[in-house]
This record gives sequence, C-alpha cells and structure tokens, in this order.
Amino acid sequence: MKTKLLTQIIVSLIVLFGLGGLCGYAMSARVNSGRPAWTRSEEWTRRWIEHRMAQDFARIDATPEQQAALRQSYDRLLSDFNAIQAEASAKVTEAFKRHGLETWKQLTPKQREVMRQTNQERLQQRKTQQP
Repeated sequence: MKTKLLTQIIVSLIVLFGLGGLCGYAMSARVNSGRPAWTRSEEWTRRWIEHRMAQDFARIDATPEQQAALRQSYDRLLSDFNAIQAEASAKVTEAFKRHGLETWKQLTPKQREVMRQTNQERLQQRKTQQP
C-alpha cells in the first residue's frame, strides 16, 4: 500500500514539474520574441478594438444599423487610446531627456564619452529589435 501511494506521489510530482517547465518555456519564448513588452503600436490597438467590437456585436446580436451606429463609438475609443499613448510616449521621452541632461552635468569628459557610446549601442539595439 505504501509503495503504491509513494509511486503515485512521485509520478504526480514528475508530471507537475514537467508541466511547469513546459509553461515556463512557453512564457519565456513569448517574452523573448524580439519585441519589447512595453511597446504597443497603433496597429495593435486597432486590431484589439476591432476584435472587441466584433465580440460585442456577436454577443448582443447587433443589427447592421446598430453596428453602423456603434462603430462610431468604437472609433472614438480608438482615437482616445492613440492620443493617450502618444501623450504618454512624449512624457516618457521628455523624462529620459531630462534625466540624460542631469546625468551629463555630473560626468567627467571620459565618462561622457563612455555614456555617448553606450547610448549609441542602445539606439542600435532598439533599431534592430523593431519589427
């Protein structure tokens, strides 16, 4: 009896460990897909809104007339999302510029050269990662 129970526990743990490894691998592949997780393009937002709109229309069984009227609201939502995203992007850019200026003032000429090279490398990395 004890041997059977022990075997079941060991098999269960092996299966659980295997599933955890599989899920971890899948998530790491998604996270490291070459596109930073924090970037959301207007194209992504447009596709998301269209998907949401199609789901909502199907669920409420909207008539073609209702769909035409409701589409305006979804279009306005999309433009609001894009405006918020553009504003946030501008604020982030401004914050990085301010940080860079404040940092630059504290550096020696040698450190500034190292920082300049580092920033150029980062820029090149970003250019190669963009889809």
